[in-house]
Amino acid sequence: MIEIHLAKEEDLKQLAYIEEVCFPVKEAATLSQFQKRFQAFPECFLVAVVEGKTVGFINGAIISCQKLSDEMYEDTSYHDIQHAYQSVYGLAVLPDFRHMGIAKKLMQSFIDLSKSRQKKGMVLTCKEALIPFYQQCGYTCLGVSQSMHGGAKWYDMIFEFELPSSLFIPMQFYHLKEAAILFQQCFDHEPWNEQWTNQQAYQHLKEMLSSPYTLAYVLYKEGQLIGMIVCHQMTYMDKQVLCIDELCVCPQLHGQHVGSQVIDFIKTECQKRKIEQIVLQTIRSYLSDYFYVRQGFSKQNHLVSMICDL
Repeated sequence: MIEIHLAKEEDLKQLAYIEEVCFPVKEAATLSQFQKRFQAFPECFLVAVVEGKTVGFINGAIISCQKLSDEMYEDTSYHDIQHAYQSVYGLAVLPDFRHMGIAKKLMQSFIDLSKSRQKKGMVLTCKEALIPFYQQCGYTCLGVSQSMHGGAKWYDMIFEFELPSSLFIPMQFYHLKEAAILFQQCFDHEPWNEQWTNQQAYQHLKEMLSSPYTLAYVLYKEGQLIGMIVCHQMTYMDKQVLCIDELCVCPQLHGQHVGSQVIDFIKTECQKRKIEQIVLQTIRSYLSDYFYVRQGFSKQNHLVSMICDL
C-alpha cells in the first residue's frame, strides 16, 4: 500500500539520498538545501511510504508567477503561503519502486493539496522526455524554459486550475490532523455527545485509512475542511457493498445540506465502481437516522445492532 504523508524533518536525509540517486550531480539538491527549504515551507513536502520506507517525494515553494526561475531554487524568500501558484522543485522515486504509480500518486496528491489551498495552479520545469507524463497529469507545455539549471535543457509546464465552490478529494494521511479535529467537533455535539481526545480521533481515522479496502474523501470549501466520509468496500455474496464507517460535517454547517452533498458524492462514486449497495450503522435520533432516511436509506427492522463488552 502506498501512503502519502507530509514530510517530517527526520525524513530529510532520506530525501537527499533519493535526490542523489535520481538526479545528476549538477541538478540534485543537497541535504543543506533540503533543510533550508523545509525550514521555509514544510507544508509543501509530501513523501510516499511503502511498508514503512520512504521511497519518493515531491516538494516546491508557493510562488507568485507562472514560471520557475533558477533563483527560486536557492532563495526561499520567493515562497509565500498566500501566493497563487504551487511550484514543483522535484519529484523523485527510488528506481526499485518505479512503475508502481507512485510518482503519479505523489503528483496527484500535490495537486489535490494545492486545490484545497485555493491555489490558481501549479508550475514546474522538466526535460523533454517527461513532457508526456506531466501532460497526463494535467499540465500544458509552454515551450523551452530560460532555466539553465544543471546545464540541461528544460521546458516550462503549467497546470491552471478550475476550482469548483466545493472540492472533494481522496483522503490521504496528510489530512489526518485536520480530519481528527473535525471528527472531534462533530461527535462532541448532539446526538452523539462522545468525548474523543484528539489522539483517539487521529488513531481511529489512521487505522481505517490504512486498510486497502478503504474509500475515503474530504470536502473543502474556500480552503476549509468542512466534511469527510470514510467507508470500506467489501464483497457480500455476489455484490459489491460499501459500508459507511464515519461521516462528519462541520457542526456550524448543519442544516445547510452539506451532509446531503457528501452522500450524493459517494453515491456517484459507487456507481463509477459498480458498487450496488451502501450500508451504515447510526444512532437512533431525529438528527441522525432521519437524515439518512431523507437520503434514500431504509431501516432494516429484521436486523439488530449488538455489542459484547469484554
